[in-house]
Amino acid sequence: AVLAAMEREEEGEDNDDDDEDAEGEQTDAEMASPADDGGMGEGQWRTREPARKRLMSDLLRSFDPQNPPGPGASLHDVQLWMECDAQQEQVLRYQKVIDDARSRRDHASLTSVQRQILRWYPALRSRIEEEQKEYLRGREKKRSTHRRPKSFNKYGPFLCALQPEKLAVIAAHEAITRCLLAGGPVPARDLALKLGAAVEAEVHVQRLLRERMAEKAARNRAEKEAAAEIDNPVDGDGSEIVTTAAAGQVDGDGGKRTHIKSDDEDAGRNIHGDDAEIHLPNWTYSPAHLQSFVEELSGAPSGSSENAKVRITEANRRALRLLADPKPWHPDHGLQVGAALLMMLMEVATVEGDRGQGVDSSGGDGASIVDEPAFRTERKFIVPKRSKRQNRKQKKWWGSVGLVALHDRLVRMANEDTYHSVEGHTERYRPMVVPPRDWEGPNEGGYAALKVDLVRADRNGAQTRALSGADLSTVYGGLNALGRVPWRINKRVLEVAQRCWTDNVPLGDVPSRSNFDVPLMPEPPQRPGDAQAELGSDGEVAESEMTDEEQAAFKMAWRNYYIEMGRHRRFKQKNMDLNSLRCSALLKLGQAETFKEFEDIFFPYNVDFRGRAYPVPPHLSNIGSDLCRGLLTFAESKPLGERGFFWLRVHLANLAGADKMSFEDRAAFADDHMDDVRAAVDDPFGPNRWWMGLDDPFQGLAACHEICAAVDSGDPASYQCSLPVHMDGSCNGLQHYAALGRDRGGGKAVNLCVSDEPQDVYVGVMNEVIRRVKEESARDAPTFPDVNDPSDLTKAQREKINAHASASLVNGLIDRGVVKRTVMTSVYGVTFLGAKNQIREKVEEKLEERGDDIDEMEAEIHGACTYLARVTMDVMGDLFVGARSTMNWLATCARIIAAEGQPVAWITPIGIPSVQPYRQRKSYTVTTILQQVVLTNNSDNLPIHRQRQVSAFPPNYVHSLDSSHMILTALEMSRRGLTFSAVHDSFWTHAGDVDEMNVVLRDAFVDLHGRPLLEELKRTWELRYPELDFPDVPETGDLDLNELRDAPYFFQ
Repeated sequence: AVLAAMEREEEGEDNDDDDEDAEGEQTDAEMASPADDGGMGEGQWRTREPARKRLMSDLLRSFDPQNPPGPGASLHDVQLWMECDAQQEQVLRYQKVIDDARSRRDHASLTSVQRQILRWYPALRSRIEEEQKEYLRGREKKRSTHRRPKSFNKYGPFLCALQPEKLAVIAAHEAITRCLLAGGPVPARDLALKLGAAVEAEVHVQRLLRERMAEKAARNRAEKEAAAEIDNPVDGDGSEIVTTAAAGQVDGDGGKRTHIKSDDEDAGRNIHGDDAEIHLPNWTYSPAHLQSFVEELSGAPSGSSENAKVRITEANRRALRLLADPKPWHPDHGLQVGAALLMMLMEVATVEGDRGQGVDSSGGDGASIVDEPAFRTERKFIVPKRSKRQNRKQKKWWGSVGLVALHDRLVRMANEDTYHSVEGHTERYRPMVVPPRDWEGPNEGGYAALKVDLVRADRNGAQTRALSGADLSTVYGGLNALGRVPWRINKRVLEVAQRCWTDNVPLGDVPSRSNFDVPLMPEPPQRPGDAQAELGSDGEVAESEMTDEEQAAFKMAWRNYYIEMGRHRRFKQKNMDLNSLRCSALLKLGQAETFKEFEDIFFPYNVDFRGRAYPVPPHLSNIGSDLCRGLLTFAESKPLGERGFFWLRVHLANLAGADKMSFEDRAAFADDHMDDVRAAVDDPFGPNRWWMGLDDPFQGLAACHEICAAVDSGDPASYQCSLPVHMDGSCNGLQHYAALGRDRGGGKAVNLCVSDEPQDVYVGVMNEVIRRVKEESARDAPTFPDVNDPSDLTKAQREKINAHASASLVNGLIDRGVVKRTVMTSVYGVTFLGAKNQIREKVEEKLEERGDDIDEMEAEIHGACTYLARVTMDVMGDLFVGARSTMNWLATCARIIAAEGQPVAWITPIGIPSVQPYRQRKSYTVTTILQQVVLTNNSDNLPIHRQRQVSAFPPNYVHSLDSSHMILTALEMSRRGLTFSAVHDSFWTHAGDVDEMNVVLRDAFVDLHGRPLLEELKRTWELRYPELDFPDVPETGDLDLNELRDAPYFFQ
C-alpha cells in the first residue's frame, strides 16, 4: 500500500525496522484469511492492535483518493487511507471524480447531484479565479466587471488562500449538503459561516503540508551540505528554497529565515496590461496579522502592471512568513469569505427547469428548457427576543432573517439518488476498522491521524485549562474500554432497511419518499370598499365606512385567512422535516453499506463537559436511533448459556413496548408471538408485518432473527449470539436524586426498592393528572353574572374559565405518552415552555386521530396545553419532594456562585473538572457581500449568563453522576473480560452476560452514592470561595441503598 511504503520511507531504509513492520503485518494476517477478491472492506481480516499515531500532513502528501488499498493490505493502512479520504474528500476525491468523468465524457457514472455540480463547476471556478485576480491586481472599482463591496479587502486575502478549483468544490458541496440536511431554507448567516469554516479547515491543512515540506527540505539540505553545496534545492511543490542570512533577514532567535520562492513570483513579472494572465500562486494565509496585511496592501496605488507584480510577490512572501502561526480565524473573516463564495455560487448555479415554449436559436417557436437558479433566497420576518418594554421603546420592533433554499428539483434529485450520493460528502469522523488509539491526554487518543479532543469544550477556555492539571486516568480507562469493543454491521437488517427506502415503505427512521400535498397559500382578504377608496386632500386614502355586518364578515375572513395560512405553513414544514429525515436516513444507510464487509468496526469515544460519553462518529453509532442500533451488532458471539435465551425474549418484549410487566411475563409475551417472530424472519414484507408495529422495529427485527436462530439450533444455551441486550434505568435522573437524598418514597417510585412488579413513575404521574383533570371538567362551567363585559373579568376569573374549558378539551386524551417526556426531563431542568411544547405535540396527535381540525382549534389547544403542563408539573412537585429539595439546594448554591460573576464549576466523581460554559453572548453586526449579519461573541472574557448558570446546574450535575456510573461500570466489565457498551443510562452486553452485568451496575451505583457526594461538592466550593456562605446540604431520608442490590427492576 502507498501509505505503508511511505511510512517505511520516512523511517529510513533500516532493515531491522522493515523486518519489524513485516512481522507486524504477518501477525494481523494470521488471525483470519482475507477473501480471494473484492475491493477495500470486502473480506478484510481483523486486527485488534490499536491504531498508531500518525501526522495527517505526512499522510496527505502521498494520498491517492482514487486508489484505496486492496484486499491484501493491512487494516492499519486501510484505516489511514480512510482518514485521509475523510480529511480531503470534499476537495481531492470529488474533484478527481469530476475531472475523470469530464475527460472520458462519462457523465452517466455520476449521481444526479454530481452532474449538476459538474454543470456549475467551470463557471464557478472561473468566477472565483476572476475575483482572486481582481484582489491581487488591486483593480479600481470602476474597472471591475462585478460590484466590489467595501468588505472586498477584508475577505480578499482569505479568498486567495486556496486554489479556485478547491474553493469551487468546497462551496458547491458545503452549500448543497447543509441545505439537504436542514430539509428546507437555511439562514444565510449559518450557511456562510459553514462555508467559511470549511475553507479555514482546508487552509490549515495546506499550511501543515507546506510546513512539513519545508521541514523535510531543511533536513535534506542539512544532510547533503557535508557532501556538496546546493544553492537552491527544490521543494516538493516545485518552489525554490533560498536561504538568506543578510542583514535584516534574520529571525529574532538568530536563526536563518527560509524563504520559499514560488514559481509564480517569476510569472508575475510577465504581467502586461489589464488582460494579462495572472498565475495564482499556490500559497495559503495564516490569519495572524492579516488585518495589518490588508491595510498595507490596500493603501498602495492600484491598476498598474508593476503594482500587480508587487502585490502578488508581497502577498506570497507575507503569507509564507506567517505560516508558523496556527491561530483560528476570527468569525468575521470566515463569515466574509463564506458570504462571498455563497454569492458567487448563487450567481452561476442553475438547474434545468421545466420544458416550455421558447424561442430557439433560429428565431422560430419551439420547445426549450429554461434554466432556473439552483438556490433561491427568502426573507423571514421575526420578532426579536426582547422584553415588551424594549419592543415598545424601539420603533422597529421586528426583524428579518435572510434564508437560502435549494431548488425543489435539486432536492428531489438528491432523494432519488442512492444513499452514496449523500454519505460520501459529509462529516469526516467515521467508524474505524482498527481499535482506536488509547486516550493518554486531553488531545491524544482516538483516530490515528484525525484530531479529536477528549472533551467537547465548544470554545470553553476555562474547561480546557482545567483539564491540563486534572487526573483523568479513570476517564481514559473507561473511554478506552468502550472504544475497544468491536462491532459489525447486521447485513440482514441492512437489507431490509434498504428495501424500505427503495420501495418507499416508511418505517421508523426510514421516512416516506413522498411529500405531503401542501395547501395553496391563501390570499389576504380585502377590506370592503378598498376598490372605491379615493385619495384625500391630506394624501391619505379615504376609505368608506364599514357596516357592523361588514366588519364582522371582515374579521371572520381574516380569521379564516390565518387558519389557512397556518395549515399551509404546517404542511410545508412537514415536507421540510421529511427532507431532513431522508438525508439522515441516507447517511446512516450509506455508512452501513460502506462498512458492511468489515469483520470489526470500532467507535472512538469522547465526553462532553459533564463527562457524558459519546461515540465520535455522528451518523452511524450505537448512540443513534433505532435504525442505527438495529444495524449494529457485537462482532464477537458468545453462547447464550442458561439464562441468555430468557433475556433475549425479555429484550424483544422491551422493544415491543411490553416493558411494564414482570420479566417472566415479558418472556411469555415473546413466546406468545412466536408465529409473528417467525413471519418477520421468513418474509419481513409479507402479509404478517407485526414487527413493523414495534416501538423499535429494526432492533426488534434483529432480535427476531436471533430468537429463531436459537430455537432452530436445537440447543439455545449453546447458540452463539452477538446481539446486544439492553438494561435501561427507570427514569435514571430521579433514581440519582432519590439516592442523593435517601428518599424512600421517591426511590420506591423509580425501582430502587424490592418489588414483585416494576413501578412505573410515568403511570403514577399520569393517574394523578387524569384525576385532577377529570375533577375539573366535571364541575359546572364557572359563570359571573355580575360581569357584563368579558374585558372586565379579573385574572382569577379568567383563569377559572380557561381551566374548565381546557380540562373539558383534554379530558379523555391523557395517557402515559402525554406526560412521559415531561416527567423524564423534569429532573433535567425542563422549563414550563418546554413542558408545554412536549405535551402539545402529543395532544395534537390525539386530536388529529379523533378527526379534529387542529388549525381551527389553535387558541383552544394553546390554552389547554398550558393548563395541562401546569397540572403535570404540580403533580411532580407533590410526588417527588425529596428530589425537589435536592434540586433547590443545587440551584441555591449555583445562584450564590453566579452572583460573584463566576461560572459554576465542580469535579465529577470520576475526576473531570467541569465548567459550565454559559455566558452572555455579545451581538455585533457584520456587513457582508450578501447582507448585514448579526454574530455573537462567545469569548471567555464575556460576563456569565447568571440565569442559565443557575437553571442548568442541577441537571448538569445529575448528568455528571449518570456518566460516572456508566464509566465505572465499563471499567469493571472490562476488568472481568466482558463486552460492554452503553448509551447514557442504557447498558448493553451479550445476552448470556446480562445477569453478571446487573450485579456490576448495581455495585457501581451503590459505591458511587456511598460517597457523601453533596458534602464533597460543598467542600470543594468552600475551598474555592472561602468568602461565600453556602447552605447546609438537605437532610436525608431512610432509604438503604443496599436494598437496590436485590431490586430486580432497578435497570430493566
